[in-house]
Order: sequence, then structure tokens, then C-alpha cells
Amino acid sequence: MFRNLVFILLFLPVFAWAQSPSDCTNSILVCGSVNFGLEPDGVGFDEFSLPGNIRPSCYAFNLNTIWLRFEFESDGEFVFDLIPLNGTDDYDFAIFGPNVNCEELGAPIRCSSTNPQAAGVPANTGLNFDETDTSEGPGADGNGYLKFIDVLAGETYYLLIDRPHGSGKFDISYTGSAELPEQPIAFGVPSISECEQDDPVDESIPVDLDILIPDIAMGQTDVNVTFHETLNDANIGVNPLTSPYYNSENPQTVYYRVEKTTTQCFDINELTITVEQPFEVSLPTDLFVCDNLTESVPLTTNSGYEYYEWSTGEEGPDLNQIDITQSGDYWVVVTDATGCKVKAETFVEGGEAAVISNIVVEDFLYLHNFIVVEVEGSSEYEYALDNEIYQDDNRFTQVSRGYHTVYVRDKQGCGVTTQVVLVLDYPRYFTPNNDGIHDTWQIIGIDELPATQIKIYDRFGKILKELSPQSNGWDGIYNGAVLPSSDYWFTLFLEDGRQYSGHLTLKR
Repeated sequence: MFRNLVFILLFLPVFAWAQSPSDCTNSILVCGSVNFGLEPDGVGFDEFSLPGNIRPSCYAFNLNTIWLRFEFESDGEFVFDLIPLNGTDDYDFAIFGPNVNCEELGAPIRCSSTNPQAAGVPANTGLNFDETDTSEGPGADGNGYLKFIDVLAGETYYLLIDRPHGSGKFDISYTGSAELPEQPIAFGVPSISECEQDDPVDESIPVDLDILIPDIAMGQTDVNVTFHETLNDANIGVNPLTSPYYNSENPQTVYYRVEKTTTQCFDINELTITVEQPFEVSLPTDLFVCDNLTESVPLTTNSGYEYYEWSTGEEGPDLNQIDITQSGDYWVVVTDATGCKVKAETFVEGGEAAVISNIVVEDFLYLHNFIVVEVEGSSEYEYALDNEIYQDDNRFTQVSRGYHTVYVRDKQGCGVTTQVVLVLDYPRYFTPNNDGIHDTWQIIGIDELPATQIKIYDRFGKILKELSPQSNGWDGIYNGAVLPSSDYWFTLFLEDGRQYSGHLTLKR
């Protein structure tokens, strides 16, 4: 009887302790009349580094290897076909035996490394009844097949397979007359598809693997059934799963191995675990909330179910809507009348009003005065000065002297932050003619700096006036006399140690 064994994909790091069929000591025992498929990927321990092993002369065998072991139970011929599935990959092989071990393999008794493309022959290789040669290759030498082997009951042979070129799988079919140990059968069982009823809701369910064993073994005696997460583990028989098992992916394939305890022959099959979602639950993906405001936003999911549990801690029947005031991640677990649970998640975008952390002022520069507004906050902001005409730039130039109002607005509408800023500068002229316009000379806002001193001079350096920051300014009078139109000078001493000097014009 011919049966298909699942493909084996090997991708293991090359460590001395790694258990892999790419190592001779972990060779796969071939049992029964079986067709099975394999894919070598990488190499394990270099057996030919041991003194008792002779590297095959026809090829190095060190790229992508798999070891198979044949333990014959009757006399007969050893015959097989190795068939690349894509029809082009180059597979080579060497056979060691009889009755050797992995530490003392000796020299191969068969060695084939024909390159099928170079030789112009099909990619299939193996042992048959037509060939008389026992070694061929590398390169264009040979046709890929070698002479069969007469074997005796009780003899063991090792088959080393290497893929020097290509990237596909292969089938190997044993067709010899010498009997191999009887292979157990891993009978198929239905895949598992259930909804989630436990917590937390994470698309993982407990699966009782033990109750599947009777149907997998189907009355076979002297067999052991184990479950594995990977094909590699199942083929080697390592890392068995415990029951109950929680799937780590959805869906997830689990492999089970049925091994004959008396011979170590085994068969492998698979089942799929799927966590169903028998109904659909969704949350909106376009919500926005202002974190700094008390106004709430409704977060709504599907109605009509038995129970709702929210990430906020709110729960209850018919609670398909909650009100939120903060941005962030939210989820809801919805339970239907049968107990099935489905989870939905979303992220709610948010904004907040800005916090003005600092305003940099460069003043006393006349037409070149500027301010830079520095803010803290997680949103995107725009800025305005006095007139509430907004811009993306936080820098304002040609700022006039005096008091100004800075506006910072969240672009999502989460509020406006304002702050008054003082830009110090002095008027370049004044006209003391009692018309109510520019009648005195004073620096706007200087009264906020009480330790400030202002001294005004004529062109000869004579002090004409010492102004107090709290005064109304200089009216152009010195010792009761009205001074004529002319240029005058001043020195400003600020309380922080800065000093400014400049000139002003008195116009009559």
C-alpha cells in the first residue's frame, strides 16, 4: 500500500545539539511501502569530519542534506526512485552500509552526483535493475541511476541525499522487494473549528488533544501518538505538545505522529485548529476626541447581543455604546446567546489645546523685532498674532512695540490658547503740541520693569530728564523751558543688566 507522508521543511541553525534529519544520528527510518516527500534545507553536523567516515569521492555533500535509514526485514533488492517535484532540481545521493553506524560509516557503496542539466538527462535519480555502475558524477557523468543492492534480512543502510542546485521538494518511492518494517498509520481526524468562549479573547482556544488519540490510532497496538507544532518536530519526535493545547495562530496546523514502539516506524498527519468568529463585531476607525475637553464622544459597536465588556471596565447587557473623553486604544468583547465571544479593537485619534511653554522676544530692533512661540502638546498647531489670522509658522517678524496677544490653535478644533507678550521698543519721534497724539515720549510697557532707569541727553551729553518707568513720559520741557525741535539721545538701563542707547527726534 502506498501512502503520502506530508512534506518536511527543514530550516534549523547548524548547532551540534540541533535535532534534525540533516544529521545522520537523527535519520528518518523508512518503513513499509511508502511514497513520501521531503525538502532538505541546510546541513547539520558534518559527519565526514569524523575519522571513521570517508567523504564520498563523487561529491562533497554539504549543502542541503537529509539522512534516511533502511532496516530490512527480509532478503531482496533495494530499489528506489528519487523524483524532484519540479522536474529540474539536481539531487545527489550516497549509500552507506550494511550494518554501519553514524560514527563509522566507512566509504559509500553507491554514489550518484550527476548534474542532469549538464548531462542532458532527466532529473530523476535512484537505484534500478537496468544500471550496472555503482558510482557516477559529478557533472555530466552518468544518467542519475545506479545498480540496485541485494540486501539481507537484518541489514541496515543509510541513504544521504543532497540538493546542490535548486530549491524544491522531492518524492522518494521505495519499490524494492526486500521488506521494510511495517509502518503504522496516522488516521485522519476532522479539523477543529470552534468559537472562543474563554478569557482573554485572543483567538486562542483550549483543545483537548488526548480525546483525538483513539480515532488517530484506530485500534493499532503498540503505537504512541504525539502532537507537534512543526513538521520537523513531528518527524524527529521531539517537543511533544501537552493537552489541553492553546493555538498560537489562527488558523494553526498541528501535526501528529503515530510511532510503532517496537520498531520506531512512524506516520504523520495533520489537523487544523480554527477559532471561528460566528458573528461580526466592529468599532469605528475614524473617531476623534479632544483630550483636554470634557465633551464626550460616543463609541458604538453592533447591537443586539447578550453581553458587552469594554476596555474601560464598563460592562453589561445591551451596553453597545459608551462615551469616551480620551484618545487611545479601545476594545470591546461581545458575547452572543450561545456564549461565543468576538473581540473588536480600534484606536481613537486625539488632540489637545497647546500649552505655551515660552515666547522668545527679540526687541529694540525697530522694524526687525520678532517673537517665536514655543508650545507643548501632541497635536498639530497653528499660530496667530493679534488679528487671529493663522499661520503654520510659530515665528512672527516686524513686530511693533507694545503689547500683543499670541493665539495658538489646535488644528482639530480642540481649543485656542492665548498669551499676552510685551515687545519693548522706543518711539523714534514725538510731537509735544498738545493735540493728543505723540505728545510725550515713553517706552510702552516699561512700567512693568520698575527698576528701569531712562536718561535723556542733548547733543552735548547734558542730562535733560531722568524718567521713572511709572511716569507719563517726557514732554520736551527742561527746567520749565520748551526745547526746540532737534535730535536727542537716551540711555535705558534695564533691571536685568541690559543697556540700550538710541536717539529720538522732537518735532514742533
